[in-house]
Amino acid sequence: MSREFFNDVPLLVEVARRKSFTKAAETLGMGVSTLSRRIKLLEERMGVLLFYRDTRNVEPTDNGAYLLDRCGYILDEVQNAYDSVVLNMQKPAGLIRICMFLDLYDDRPFKDALMDFAVKWPDIQMDLTFVEHPVDMRTDPFDVAFLIGPSIALPLIARKLLTIEPFLYASPALLERYSMPLEPGDLRRLPCIVLQRFGNRWPMHDGTRQVTVEVQPQYSFGSVEMCREFALAGHGVALLRREKAEPDERAGRLIRLLPDWSGGFVHDVYLVTGSNQLPQRVRLFVDHIQAHFAAGA
Repeated sequence: MSREFFNDVPLLVEVARRKSFTKAAETLGMGVSTLSRRIKLLEERMGVLLFYRDTRNVEPTDNGAYLLDRCGYILDEVQNAYDSVVLNMQKPAGLIRICMFLDLYDDRPFKDALMDFAVKWPDIQMDLTFVEHPVDMRTDPFDVAFLIGPSIALPLIARKLLTIEPFLYASPALLERYSMPLEPGDLRRLPCIVLQRFGNRWPMHDGTRQVTVEVQPQYSFGSVEMCREFALAGHGVALLRREKAEPDERAGRLIRLLPDWSGGFVHDVYLVTGSNQLPQRVRLFVDHIQAHFAAGA
């Protein structure tokens, strides 16, 4: 079977449906003589007559009708598959597969963004997976990932959402039992609460100096929220994003330690997709998240 046959099948089907070379040529956007010559060559290659022709009518022969019955069905299935893919890309409905670190979801802006999207687009389903390690969007089955830098591999498309810069916090109850640290090295004598992703080597900088303190973790969690809750309960010192700790700091439940120093774990958070060719539902999600963070959520 030749490649030419596959190219000529749509011509064959259109002539049969229109019962006219002229009307079929108009639909196909080609000259009548070109269409007639292509069908004639197809008949010669197959060694059969596919159409009866006269000055007014074009009718398929028995062989032509048999071929059309089989090829017309296949062509319809191809068209249906094409239409389904196009519709899937265009309609604001269907499933979005999302992944992120649990400690990101613990931050209110991410929760609010997802909740707002669910309200705005109720026909779009979200499948959210919490991961403990970075994923590879080129091989893992996700449409969208919230990833933390420093770098995102090509050819992935990364859109920066915000920068995370943690600071040291502890409760007044802890400081009733331990003296206030004056230098980063003093953290070694305090119980510390470690976010597992950061580990127990805490780089610190004050704008001019940078040191790394190896703390002995009293507690180690995969959740930022658990780190915060244990710090509030007076169990240790935690590195927390300022926006997350500020309400408790204003209320006097947390105190910022070593205010001239910040944690060296400064990371950008990205919204990542496999390409820019996105289904409409994913495009709506990406635009919504970007707008949410651009508004300073």
